[in-house]
Amino acid sequence: MKRKLSIALAGAALVAVPTTALAASYGFNLFATVAVNCTVNHQLTGFGAIEGDAVSLGSFREYCNAPTGYELVVSYAPGTLVGTRIIAGSDEILLNGSGQAVLSRATGPRIRERPIAAVPGENGFDSDHLDLQIIPS
Repeated sequence: MKRKLSIALAGAALVAVPTTALAASYGFNLFATVAVNCTVNHQLTGFGAIEGDAVSLGSFREYCNAPTGYELVVSYAPGTLVGTRIIAGSDEILLNGSGQAVLSRATGPRIRERPIAAVPGENGFDSDHLDLQIIPS
């Protein structure tokens, strides 16, 4: 009986060795492509509250997985909001009436939430429309 057991163990070892050697000699590469997805979601939390001379416009959450980064752009009606300051977290811009301005830039993917406020220019808020959009770089 000992003889049969020894033969069975030796046979199992012979089968296991080539299988291990065979598995180690093959490999594969897996590549995945992830679509670029960028969104801005505005929330009305705190909307209309006044802090100093700034009026709260709520907050927004920006998400962008673009590997080379993106620009956060403010769009508004051309000829309006001249001299209005837009403040988003630590970023601040002065609108010149062109209808579009870059509020911030990111050099890679990013997720963040920030408050947004505005200080009116000489003409006050002469537009009721302000859009935020992300443009991947």
